[in-house]
Order: sequence, then structure tokens, then C-alpha cells
Amino acid sequence: MGKEEVVDLVDSGDGVIGRATLDRCLGEGLRHRAVAVLVERSDGRVVLQVRSKSDHWHPGRWTLSSTGHVGAGESYAAAAKRELAEELGLSSAVKLVKKLFLPKVRSRGSVEWEVVSLFRSVSDEAAHPDPGEVDSTREVTLRELRSELGRRRLTPDAKILIRTYLTAVKA
Repeated sequence: MGKEEVVDLVDSGDGVIGRATLDRCLGEGLRHRAVAVLVERSDGRVVLQVRSKSDHWHPGRWTLSSTGHVGAGESYAAAAKRELAEELGLSSAVKLVKKLFLPKVRSRGSVEWEVVSLFRSVSDEAAHPDPGEVDSTREVTLRELRSELGRRRLTPDAKILIRTYLTAVKA
């Protein structure tokens, strides 16, 4: 989703209160909706991605399998499936894990303030990362995923989302 794309602005209860461009949201720290998907493999591994080094938001840092913003009027589930297809070329189903109201996070002059719906997707389909958004992917065990939480390689929001995921799946 480009910075000129329009997203819904939301209140503290996730009710829509207006619309703005993503660029305006990031510039003014306006609360909006986002999604994150963690892809699980049948062998228990999960897929992480390295954000593009040319990305404005935490370039070169590790995050979940796919992440992105929810377009104006778009559902969380539709956005999760869209982002999974755009970033990794995957078409698997998504299942909601939990909705989180994240604190403001800053990166390179931008401020993200998001309500994020965290999804899981089970798939052994090969990932085909979009080089414009993703530098690479890595499959890790849940133990390795847990150990990544103490390292700087993950984006700040990814750490919150991974802790939530690990608690939800009781890993």
C-alpha cells in the first residue's frame, strides 16, 4: 500500500472516525488499522521476513511473515490475505489470533499508531517474496522465534506481536 493510499482513522475502540492518506497518518501519528500474519509450516517452523533495506519503516529489520495497512473500507481479513499475496505470493487462508492496540512506534521521522489484527496462516506453499518489499525470508522454530525477542533484529511492533502469538499458541 503506497503512502497516498487512503486508510480509515479509528478511535480507542476501533470505530471508524474518518479517513486520511497513509502518508498523513505516518506524519501526524494518527491511529489507523493494520494487519500482521505469521505463516506456520506443518513441521512447526514459522516464516519471518527481512524488510526491504529501501523501506522507510525499519529497513532491514526482521518482522512477521507479512504486515501491512488496512485500506479504507477493507476488512482486516481481506487485508491480511492481500498482504500475504503481495509480499510473499501466498494464497493460504488466515485465522485471527488477536486484535491489539499498539502504542505509538517511531522510525525515521514517521509515527505508526495502529490497531493491529494478528493472523496465523498454515501453509507449506513456497514463498516468493516481492523484492520491492521483502529482502529475504527465514524459517525458524518456535524456540528460535522466542530467542529472537531479545535481539535488535526485530522491529519493535514485531516483538509485541510475536509475544502475543507465542502466548496464544502456548508455545
